Amino acid sequence: MRLGFFTHRYPPAVGGVENFVRTLATGLADRHEVTVLALRVDNGPVERLTTSLAAPEPFEPFLDGPVRVEPLRISRREKALLAPLGAQVVPVLRRYAFGRARVPASKLYARVIGPLIQEHALGADVLHVFSNDILAEAGVQAARSAQIPVVITPFAHANQYGTGPADVAAYRKCDLVLALLEEEASLYRRLGVSGDHIAVCGAGSPGVRSGLGPAIRRRHEIEGPLVLFLADRRPYKGYQLLLRTIPLVSARRPDVTFAFVGPGEPLRGVPGARVIDAGFVGEDARAGWLEAADVLCLPSEAEILPISVLEAWSVRTPALTSDLPTLVELMRKSGGGRTVARESGALGASLLELLGDRDELRRLGEAGHAFWKSEATVEAVVRRHEQLYAKLVGSEGARCAA
Repeated sequence: MRLGFFTHRYPPAVGGVENFVRTLATGLADRHEVTVLALRVDNGPVERLTTSLAAPEPFEPFLDGPVRVEPLRISRREKALLAPLGAQVVPVLRRYAFGRARVPASKLYARVIGPLIQEHALGADVLHVFSNDILAEAGVQAARSAQIPVVITPFAHANQYGTGPADVAAYRKCDLVLALLEEEASLYRRLGVSGDHIAVCGAGSPGVRSGLGPAIRRRHEIEGPLVLFLADRRPYKGYQLLLRTIPLVSARRPDVTFAFVGPGEPLRGVPGARVIDAGFVGEDARAGWLEAADVLCLPSEAEILPISVLEAWSVRTPALTSDLPTLVELMRKSGGGRTVARESGALGASLLELLGDRDELRRLGEAGHAFWKSEATVEAVVRRHEQLYAKLVGSEGARCAA
């Protein structure tokens, strides 16, 4: 099959969605022809107008292994046609930008940007859009014009993003909406998307290299338990909550080390505790930290299926996450960790309980590893996507009206 992907950002841009798209694209490219159309490949700001009037300069096309990555080129002419979207940043008007007013804005964006995506989609058997909002609407219009099926993986978060009127309009028009977990799929059903047009595909990870954990422990002189936070240092990821929890744990267990790995603002010291601020690290160091840790702690405010958890399970490290419905489902299905309320007292108590039971940590890590190996490898997720694409290509036309 010839597969066209459309996404906002692609690696080397850093992020969970970016890694997901790259892993799937390169995995599929072993047996299919895959090209990716992206707006950007850097870590520039994601703001209200960065997909339209303030879109970045296009990058040079490149090959990511067998995958060709091309830029979405938005010219001055197209930006001029999108001028009405400037209302999104006007005081007073901006507060209404993402309600029902987003629907006509989305249609305008689709009329202007859809033909650019269509050029990329011509010759493809399927167009797969990894986004929501106006990008999803533009992708749907492009696929309809190219007369090929269109799939959307929205990565929507309840009460966060991806659930507004413009989002739902795009989901209802596409041929298939893909969710990572059943809890996410139920969100789309609640939004009014037909259950026949929703499928659960999960997420995959190639895992990380093993054997590097001991070197991390030696380098940082870590002898006791290690709690790892591995994510972008954004507020919704919960790193501030973990920082507030550290004194509660250290008062009982001063031998515990807390490591924060990932990009973001430098941390301030936590008195009376051992805290390591590793910042952004390369792949080998990332693998080493995951293996060295006794538990990966991710008390996020919003999350679907973090790839970092799958990576941890690949080296038998259990996870402790917040009790979001998606994460509760993931831990129940895998047995690879626990969930806890997003409150410092509850988080601290769970950490102390886990760190005090080596047998339980080992059991959770083994269960997570078994789940990753059977359900969340790249090959497993690629196979599920292949089957869905083949079914769409084999059907007679699109299943949803434009």
